[in-house]
Amino acid sequence: MAFDLSDYEPVASRLDRFLKAHPDARVITDLVHYLSDVAVFKCELWLNGEIIATGWAEEIRGQGNVNKTSHVENCETGAVGRALANAGLSGSDFAKRPSREEMGKVQRMQGETNITEIAGLATEKQQNMIRAVCKSMGKVPPHNLQAFSKREASAYIDALKVNLTPAPSYDSPEEPF
Repeated sequence: MAFDLSDYEPVASRLDRFLKAHPDARVITDLVHYLSDVAVFKCELWLNGEIIATGWAEEIRGQGNVNKTSHVENCETGAVGRALANAGLSGSDFAKRPSREEMGKVQRMQGETNITEIAGLATEKQQNMIRAVCKSMGKVPPHNLQAFSKREASAYIDALKVNLTPAPSYDSPEEPF
């Protein structure tokens, strides 16, 4: 996918236009999720006491040069950019609705296929292995399994292997969980 970042308007330009046109507007951002170096922000644009638009963004620490040091700030800017675009401030060319920052993210993501790999989270294969082994042992998998890092999942799998015991028998033909 080839594109020129200079064809896209930065969030700062959109925000400046919005605030000049509506000096009494409020721009409210909220960090709604932060786990395993993944940040999610929500932005609300308020005008005359009503929400006129919202925007959401997600960024991962270490994904590209900017996110090595500023992924939270970058995420907040992305949410503001989405809200501004949703409010109709998408630059002079409506085909260029994403902000320059969003397209920069697209550029960083090219070649990346799995968000769990980027964030260092346990792979689907690791999670499925833990579920299968727990089931065979009659154990309930950890409730926070999806938040395990690759390293935590490997350690958990190793611990399960050491404690392998036959699955308990149940009086009922139903699954125990």
